[in-house]
Amino acid sequence: MTARILLSSDPVTFGFVLRRFLAAAITAAIVGLATKDHFQSTGLWLATVGGAGYAAPEVADYFLRYVKAKGEQKLKEVTGGKGKAKGKKKRK
Repeated sequence: MTARILLSSDPVTFGFVLRRFLAAAITAAIVGLATKDHFQSTGLWLATVGGAGYAAPEVADYFLRYVKAKGEQKLKEVTGGKGKAKGKKKRK
């Protein structure tokens, strides 16, 4: 996770890094605790935990985008398609 962020060429903020790190850590911890007794091979167990932690930030980003899009859609339904005015108002 850390290597992916450090090797990324995109500019990132501290909040972005923290959100992705916490998503990966929490998911890996939960998957690790939930599956510890189900695997006999330690390597397979660690691969499962690592894969879940690796995919978690992308899943969290998708979920956040989905929720935001649904929220904006509901807002447009309520306001009748009139969102916030963007840009400056023209003067006569």
